[in-house]
Amino acid sequence: MKSVSFSCFLLINLFIALPALSNEPDSLIMLTLPEVVIEQPRHTFFREDKKVSSPDSVMQEVFSSANLGEILPLFTSAYINATGSGGASSSIFLRGTNSYQTTVSWNGFLLNSITLGSMDLSAIPVAAVQDISVIHGASGSLAGSGNFGGSVVLQNSADWNNRVKIGLQSELGTFDNRNFSFTGKIGNQRLQYQMTLYSLEAENNFRYTDNYKHGDPVERIKNNALATMGMIQNIFLRLPGNNNIEAGFWYQAKHKEIPAIMGSYNPGNAMQRDSSLRVYTKWTKVMERSLFSVNTAVFSENMLYRDKESAADLHYSVDSEIQSTRLMNDMNYRIWISDVLSLDAGATFSHLIAKVDAYGDNTKENHLAAITALKLSLPGFTGNISARKEFHKNTHIPYLFAFGAAKKLPVKTMTIRATYSDQFRVPTFNDKYWQPGGNPGLNPESGYTADIGLVQEITLAGNSAIQIEIIAYNSLIKNMIQWTPGVNGNYWEPQNKKEVTVRGYEAYMSSGGSIGDWRFIFRAGYNNALSVISKDYQGTSNTGNQLSYIPSHTGSSSINVSMRKSFAGLSGNYTGSRYTTEDNNALFQMPSHLLLNGYAGTRITAGDISGNLRIKVMNLFNTHYQVVRSYPMAGRSYHLSFSLDFRQ
Repeated sequence: MKSVSFSCFLLINLFIALPALSNEPDSLIMLTLPEVVIEQPRHTFFREDKKVSSPDSVMQEVFSSANLGEILPLFTSAYINATGSGGASSSIFLRGTNSYQTTVSWNGFLLNSITLGSMDLSAIPVAAVQDISVIHGASGSLAGSGNFGGSVVLQNSADWNNRVKIGLQSELGTFDNRNFSFTGKIGNQRLQYQMTLYSLEAENNFRYTDNYKHGDPVERIKNNALATMGMIQNIFLRLPGNNNIEAGFWYQAKHKEIPAIMGSYNPGNAMQRDSSLRVYTKWTKVMERSLFSVNTAVFSENMLYRDKESAADLHYSVDSEIQSTRLMNDMNYRIWISDVLSLDAGATFSHLIAKVDAYGDNTKENHLAAITALKLSLPGFTGNISARKEFHKNTHIPYLFAFGAAKKLPVKTMTIRATYSDQFRVPTFNDKYWQPGGNPGLNPESGYTADIGLVQEITLAGNSAIQIEIIAYNSLIKNMIQWTPGVNGNYWEPQNKKEVTVRGYEAYMSSGGSIGDWRFIFRAGYNNALSVISKDYQGTSNTGNQLSYIPSHTGSSSINVSMRKSFAGLSGNYTGSRYTTEDNNALFQMPSHLLLNGYAGTRITAGDISGNLRIKVMNLFNTHYQVVRSYPMAGRSYHLSFSLDFRQ
C-alpha cells in the first residue's frame, strides 16, 4: 500500500510541475587558457561518465540546519540507516551496498573512521559545507578503498567576487530543538576567508508507540538529548607566479544520550561523546599547460562511550574510549598533452594511528598508493582510464583499473554513459586488532562495479526541458567481511564469509519551468537493488538471500514552487521493506515507510541586508516507523527559522 502511495506522490508532483532546465550539476572540463585556469581535483575532473546527484539551492537553504543524514535521502535514492532520531548515528547505504562500502570525503580528504570503516552522517551539519554531491559507483582506482556503492563529496569553495558577507540563522523546533549558526566571509580577488560557527541542542523527548510491550502503550522517550557545537574556517589565497594556497580547520564536539531500546522497562543511561579536529593545507602551482599540487591533512578523532546500570550509580559498567589520528598526503601532477588529452600522475601516503584499550597497545599502519589517469575530451565524447597500485604491509592488493566514457548519440538530445571499475576495501582496525576476536589475517574485500546509463534531454517550448536518466548497474563483492560467533561462542570474530552480487537499476527525472514570476522545479529518483548472497564460504543455507537491512526499493521526490521572494516545497522519500536477519525470516522483516516534508518561506530585502523567514514540517503525516529494529523514530515536528544576511 505504501509503495502505491509513493507512486501516486511522484505522479502528482509530475503533473503539477512545469518542465524546465535540469538542475543537475554541470560537468566542467579542465581547460588551460591565457591567465585563466579552471582547477578540479581527481574526484571531480574524472566524473563525466558517472551519475552525480546534488541538492538544489532551495533545498540546501531550507535544510541548512539539518545534518547530512537528513538531507541525502531528499535528493538521492540512497537508504540512510539511523539508530533512532534526533542526531543518532546514521550512515549511507548506496546502490545496495553496506555503509562501510561508501566513502565520505571533505575537500578531498577521507572522513571514514579507521576503526569502524563508516562515517556518522549525523556528525556533519549541512551548514558546514557549500557543495554536496554523491558520485554513484565512484572509481576505486581514483577514490581508493571502500567505494563499491559510491562516494559522498563535500567541498568548501571560494567566492572570489565576495567582499563582505555575514549571515546569522536561528531555528526553533518541536522536541525542544534549538539551532544556531553564524557565517562570516571576507576577501578580495587575492584572499578569501570563511568562518562558520554552529550549535544544536535538542531534548528529542518525543512520544512513540512501543509495539514490543503488551498493549502497545504510548510512551515518551527518555535519555535522548543531543548537544553539538563546531567551527569551520577556510582560507583561499592567490599568490604571484600562479601559486594557490588553501587551508581549512574544522573542530566539532557532540554529546548524545542513548535511550533504551523499545520493549525495555528500565530507562537507558548510556551516552556517547565524540570530538574531532581536522586541519588541511593545499598548494597548487599552475603552469602553462600543467599544474602540480601537494595536499596534507591531519584528522584526529575521539569517541567516548559510557553506560551504567542505573542513573544513581557512581561508576560506569562500560567506559570505552577510542582515539585515532590520520595523517594524509596527496601529490598530483596534471599535464595537457594536447587540447583534448590530459594525463594525471600522483601518489598518496597515509599514516594511521589508533589508541584503543581493546587493541592492547597503540596500533599503527602506513598506506601508500600510486595513481595515474588519462582523459580524452572530444566534441560529444569524454573517455577516462585510470590505474592504481596500493602498498600495505602484509596485505596484497592487486592493480586496480577503471574505464569510463560518455558519448552523445546521433540523436543529439541523448547521451550514453558506461563505466567499469575494480574495487577493494581493506579491513578496518577493529576487524584486525580488536581483542578478543580481531583477525589480522583477513583478506581485503575485492570485486568490481560496472554500470551503463542513458540520459535523455527533451527540449520543450520556451526556455524549458526535461531530463530523464536510467542506469543499470552490477557489482561483485568477494571476501565480504562479517562478524560472526566464534567456534566456542564466547565472542564474535570477523571472517571473509561470503560473496555478494548486487544488481539493480536507478531512474531519475528532473523538470521545472517558469511562467512570469512563478518558477517550478521537480525532481524524482528511484533505486531497485537486489543484494544477494551468491556464495557462502561456510556452506550455510543463506545463499540466494537478500542482505539484511538492504531495502530492494528506495526513492525520493521533491517539488519547489517560488514567486519573487517567496517559495514553498514538498519533499518525500520512500524506503521499502527490509529483512533484519540473514535467513530472511519474514517474522523479523521491517515494513516499508513513506515520509513527506513540507516547507515554505519568504525573503525580505533592504539594501545590502536581507532576511529569510521559513517554516518546515517534517513527517507531515506523523508516520510511525523504525529504520533499525527497536529504535523508534520521531513523528511530526515543526521548525521555525529566521536568517539575516548582509553582503557587499
